[in-house]
Amino acid sequence: MASWFRSATKASPAMTAVEEDKHLQEVEHALLQLLNDDIAEADRILKRHQSSYHHLGRGISSFIGSMLGVEKEMLREAAQILQAAENKTWEDMKKAQKEPEAFRSHIYPPGTEYLLCYAVCQLTSAICAVLSGSVTEAIKGFYKLRKAFLTLDGIMAIEQKYLKERVGSRSSIGSRVRRPSTAHSHSTKHSHDLRASHEANSAGEKHPDLAHPTAKTSDEFEHVDAEGETANLQLQTATNVQSRLLEIDPADVGITSHTDIFIHSGVRLCYGILLVVFSMIENPLFTKILYIVGFKGDRERGTRYLWQAARFDNFNSAIAGISLLGYYNGLVGFCDILPTDSGADDDLAGYPRARCVALLADMRKRYPESKLWKMEEARMHAYNRDLRQAATMLSANADSNMKQIATINMFELSLTSLFLHDYELSAKSWQTCLELSNWSPAMYLYLTGCSYLEMYRDLRIKDPKGAEVYKKKATEFIRKAPSEAGKQKVMSKELPFDLYIVRKISKWEERAKTWNVDLVDAVGISPLTEMIYFWGGTKKENKELLERSLFCIDWERSTCAEKLKNDLDEVAIQKVLGACLMRHLGRLDEAEGLCGEVLTHDKQEFKGHLKDDWTLPSANYEMACLAWVKKDLPAPPPSTSSRPSTSHSKISTHPIDYHKVKVLECESWLEKTQKWDQYVLDTRVSVKVVTSLNTVKRHKKLMGY
Repeated sequence: MASWFRSATKASPAMTAVEEDKHLQEVEHALLQLLNDDIAEADRILKRHQSSYHHLGRGISSFIGSMLGVEKEMLREAAQILQAAENKTWEDMKKAQKEPEAFRSHIYPPGTEYLLCYAVCQLTSAICAVLSGSVTEAIKGFYKLRKAFLTLDGIMAIEQKYLKERVGSRSSIGSRVRRPSTAHSHSTKHSHDLRASHEANSAGEKHPDLAHPTAKTSDEFEHVDAEGETANLQLQTATNVQSRLLEIDPADVGITSHTDIFIHSGVRLCYGILLVVFSMIENPLFTKILYIVGFKGDRERGTRYLWQAARFDNFNSAIAGISLLGYYNGLVGFCDILPTDSGADDDLAGYPRARCVALLADMRKRYPESKLWKMEEARMHAYNRDLRQAATMLSANADSNMKQIATINMFELSLTSLFLHDYELSAKSWQTCLELSNWSPAMYLYLTGCSYLEMYRDLRIKDPKGAEVYKKKATEFIRKAPSEAGKQKVMSKELPFDLYIVRKISKWEERAKTWNVDLVDAVGISPLTEMIYFWGGTKKENKELLERSLFCIDWERSTCAEKLKNDLDEVAIQKVLGACLMRHLGRLDEAEGLCGEVLTHDKQEFKGHLKDDWTLPSANYEMACLAWVKKDLPAPPPSTSSRPSTSHSKISTHPIDYHKVKVLECESWLEKTQKWDQYVLDTRVSVKVVTSLNTVKRHKKLMGY
């Protein structure tokens, strides 16, 4: 009790709007310097004052560093800094509500700027907790994530109410605003203001009405009829069907003050990231937790919020830009089934290429020294199948002042060299990753060994003596990998690739002993090409590199080819990889034939000791990809026979009917893959499947299927 009264009597400087804004601008400038690779200047500015914004800035700086490298020690340090920032922002939020000279907005209740900072602290702390490897910490993290989500939802609801009143007052468009339902209207009453929302969070579960925020709350009044829009609204459509009210110029609805822009862009940044991430989670454990705490993702809405946040010239905008390009060039770029219709370039949940190019050009202009944007440009080159240019850019981008950026840049270079079949660069790059990062040493060692293995196979027949050098190196690195597995965990579970690598090498060791051959001579179909497949490299390889990958999975590259041809796992791996490569080369019938050969086997044949259980579900996924490509091709002539793959596979010669058959066939294969029993690396396939099903759903709606 005494500590309460002592803290109550402490004198603190009065809060003024001018001083608050000065601190906010100073911290935003510091964080932009951080993104522009001037770490020393950013650190100097962030340590200058003890305001909530400076506390948050130090927390974000530490968080960015820990996230890029995902190092446990840095995650712990970031969590401590963020906790201090969380306490400070909560105190200042309460203070701002009482101080008469504090910032007052005509949109948001007093203290909203600090409540947003508080939510950012909770969000970033939650991510640190989930990545810590501890189940206990992860559960605490999900609780914080829930509180942050509720806070952001409350801010969004208040802003939506303001936008409704502001835009609804204009006779030119007021009659075209969608009317919300009664329950929906109730959720946006001022009684559901920010303070009430946050107090509910702080008190635990005292207010059940806030325990499960409806997904509608933040979606209110978004849709406006596309016809007859007034010119000054500058609405940008996400599809050809509907426009979005929130795409209006913020200044046109009175979002003009620096602090209001900070709130408006910040809440969209955080809320957008959450909606996108939640929409992509397919891990059963995470999905169950998200369901229990009431989270529901929405990829289209989430990406739209991120685009809205990216249009300002502030730190929130820069992070939104990084998030968008990372999402499109990384996660979406990893997927095969994307929109192909005439409106595909405007689909924000797909890959809006023109927007991404413009965003990258804008960010490179704003932050010319930033290594992050140069890395994103390299990723875009890779997405456009120009891997050599991507490798050149990444090699020149390796000297960042921030170790974590240098680490992730090196990881990108390692993957790019893998896709290029540049084995020397690949081996060197993966060894550098091992020196820079502790995230997945088993994978770094394994891929180094696989690179040397390909060099051994290149020389095995024509230069046996030279091949021996690479054989020894391949053996050394491959054998080291299992001892390094399991050192990094998420939710106390080993990384999927660690499990995969240990099983793979155990199989080779057992096979080598049985066949009485050296370890590398017991290796089957190119494990390097297998990893290219897992990391989505086939989508980034040009024709020459695809042919090289096809060459690498030839039986004759293996020392014990005849024995391997009798191993179902190796046969299935070769056929699935071959089908994927042939699909990208346009040899669709050959690809379908290879998948068909794998699909004749029962799933039980791929289960058991050291079995490769990923091939059969991947063959199903490849069939879905083939159906998606074939939907836009001319229907085959009536005499053409086709293997009946699904209930929708009846061949029709009518273009529209054939298109529909292939779309439904694609959906059927995807649903089958999605329902597959758990297997190693299923998470990687599930990310593709979720995106693909969203694409098919959108396409069916457009076509009226």
